[in-house]
Amino acid sequence: MNTFRTATAFMLATSLYLVSCKKENDEPQTVNEGTQNETNDDVFELAIRRLNPGQNIADFVAARDAFVAELMARPGTSNDREFQPSFDLLASGLPLDSIYIGMTQYADLNTFSTLGQQLISIPEATTFFATFVPITFEVLQPLPGYGPIDLSTIAPLNSGRILEIAVRDISAYSNFDTTDYVTKRDSFLTLLAQQPGFVQEIQWRSVLNNNVVVGMTVYDSQAAALAIGMDPNFMWDPAVSEFLGAYPPTQFGALNTVLK
Repeated sequence: MNTFRTATAFMLATSLYLVSCKKENDEPQTVNEGTQNETNDDVFELAIRRLNPGQNIADFVAARDAFVAELMARPGTSNDREFQPSFDLLASGLPLDSIYIGMTQYADLNTFSTLGQQLISIPEATTFFATFVPITFEVLQPLPGYGPIDLSTIAPLNSGRILEIAVRDISAYSNFDTTDYVTKRDSFLTLLAQQPGFVQEIQWRSVLNNNVVVGMTVYDSQAAALAIGMDPNFMWDPAVSEFLGAYPPTQFGALNTVLK
């Protein structure tokens, strides 16, 4: 069997196992600001993928669309979205045209788990999973105060808006302190919300891994986002430099255009 496909199947199976079991020995340093959305219990899959070397993009798109059609035909799924990086915040060197980011909204965690078990072995899944290597795979809920979320309204297609995604694994930071992180993050976000071109912020927690948090920012355009990032008054403000200096994205960080 293709080694990537084996790894992907294992990743999904592990995710399903984790959501079906209560974790009794979580890492002591976590950022868990609420166990679920205060209004509903929708969960959101975030899948950041890198195409295999030599993968034909048209074949990937066809395989993705076939699998998504099967997924969207199941009750409890909605608002499948697709994004692609236009600017790499981490200077990772990854070819941007090889990165695709999928998001799907599920009615609840049980729906996600059940559909994962049902769809993992269908031909459309086998074909699709063989086209890429996963960079990030998380199941998310918005932190209290950021929900409820309708995924279709986040940087809609043809709006010209751009979505920044920053994934942070807090176990990667030395001497991590939850209070310090939350204080610096909230100061940064307060200042960011005052900038021209800022539209919306969503902070997420991972349902599967208490060490993973995700920040998403919607800007009016890529030009607006880049202007904020190049504004010395903003970037050198202590609220910005202290947060980004201490807690840069660890898994992925990019400005992303909307594909669908």
